[in-house]
Amino acid sequence: MNIKIERSKLLPTLSLVSSVVERRQTLPILANLFFHLDSGRLTLVGTDLEVEISETLDSVDGEDGSFTVSSRKLLDISKMLPESSTINLKTDGEKAIMSSGRSRYTLKTLPSEEYPRIESGNWEERFKIKQLSLKNLLSKTAFAMAIQDVRYYLNGVLFEIGQNRLRAIATDGHRLAQSEEEIEISSNEIRQVIVPRKAITEISRFLDGDEESEITIEVSKNHLRLTRGDTTLITKLIDGKFPEFKGVLETELNVVIQADRSELIETLTRAAVLTTDRFKGVKLKLDQGKMSVTANNPEQEEALEEMEIDYKGDSVETGYNVTYLIDACRAITTDQVALHFQGNDGICIVRQPGDEISTWLVMPMRI
Repeated sequence: MNIKIERSKLLPTLSLVSSVVERRQTLPILANLFFHLDSGRLTLVGTDLEVEISETLDSVDGEDGSFTVSSRKLLDISKMLPESSTINLKTDGEKAIMSSGRSRYTLKTLPSEEYPRIESGNWEERFKIKQLSLKNLLSKTAFAMAIQDVRYYLNGVLFEIGQNRLRAIATDGHRLAQSEEEIEISSNEIRQVIVPRKAITEISRFLDGDEESEITIEVSKNHLRLTRGDTTLITKLIDGKFPEFKGVLETELNVVIQADRSELIETLTRAAVLTTDRFKGVKLKLDQGKMSVTANNPEQEEALEEMEIDYKGDSVETGYNVTYLIDACRAITTDQVALHFQGNDGICIVRQPGDEISTWLVMPMRI
């Protein structure tokens, strides 16, 4: 087979589908992309067996057929070619010849019939959501996912689907983030699925910036699929039970303050300078009319930051991970931020004024 296509048309698709391909593979063919040309429609596929991304391009000249070729090498070569160049790809036995102008590369191929595809089964739920809505939902929650936790069900985002809403919850056991967006869906029952960390990262890349356009999301027993025009992302779901979290969100919080969001982030960031990579703890103390933030490190250094707040209650003092507090404040889009405290050595819940749904919870730590 052979393909003739403009670099400017091929490169964005190459970049998208290559993003899912891992550099280290258990199977050699997983380092490759799958190419299939049929009646002028070129489909490219990349996968790591957990997440699969495919995109189809129209009006591509060439001879029908399929092959697989190295994702990294093809992408690197394409990036270095002149912007206005045309790329020719032609298979010759177990080789693929890539040429453009005076450039010519011979690359190894592997049999296309051996390329693994994710078999998803029947789709049981289907709904649409604006790209901007999904982008906002993930930006408010995904940062709280665990990273390579032995509790594998924490290495992802929980989607609760039903009752005309899509709710996202993420936690690493020390903090939690929750938000939701309205959707139209026929089911009144709440369905829970855990989308793995890598898929969440790829979904963020999958959103193409056309914020008002909609994407279709479908759910089966073990998979989730997103479709945007001729572009599709399929991911396996995490088979596990997400920890019960609603009880802690209903904890009675007696101390509530509001602060300027930017000033609070700057105050926390300055205090964080004297924390260490291994210990990010700071002590927050509320007193009449002010909040102080104190940080210490093993070198006996200390940072003290103070800011004025509207508070007239009893003194409250608790330690928190400063990075978690900063992340929660950055997820808020309003000028003001509300901090709800349980009391001395208790949890802190960060909220956005006017938003009763979005919640960011930070567990206390001993300092």
